[in-house]
Amino acid sequence: MLKRFTAIAIAALILQGCGIAMPRYEANFDNVQILKNQPHLAKLNAPTVAADNGQDSVSVRANPVRSPEGSISKHIQKALEDELRLAGLLEPSASRHLDVRLRQSKLDAAVGTGTGAISADFNLREGERSLYSSSKIVTSTWDSSFVGAIAIPAAANAFNPLVRKLLAELYQDPQFINAMKQ
Repeated sequence: MLKRFTAIAIAALILQGCGIAMPRYEANFDNVQILKNQPHLAKLNAPTVAADNGQDSVSVRANPVRSPEGSISKHIQKALEDELRLAGLLEPSASRHLDVRLRQSKLDAAVGTGTGAISADFNLREGERSLYSSSKIVTSTWDSSFVGAIAIPAAANAFNPLVRKLLAELYQDPQFINAMKQ
């Protein structure tokens, strides 16, 4: 009986895995260059990112995937701040502010193919005046394993490329660039 229970427990651990931390986001050179290559962009104060109810965390196969920043909104906020800082566009006293509303943050490590999605609303303001407002959604797929101990870390590692893609969508939007030049 003990051998059977042990075998079931080991199988459950292999299939399920355990909670894991995603890697820290590293500013993307291409994203920073997109911003640096645009002349005369206005400076921004620190952006704020808030999440809709239930979107500030992700789970994969019922296991939490934790951000080193503490939450998904803080993870995306730190990524945005780092890239804006490296592009020379972050200034605490600036009158322009970027509000981001995280609408969806999802990772799914299905057997065979994993999927992920992030969607967010971006609003660039100067005082009470909105200069830019847009929604962005990005998706991704990756190879996923039957074994949770392989699939869950693969899903956690797939989150930062989604963030990178989301920010690239913002930086490449001509309306955003025009609003930053006003």
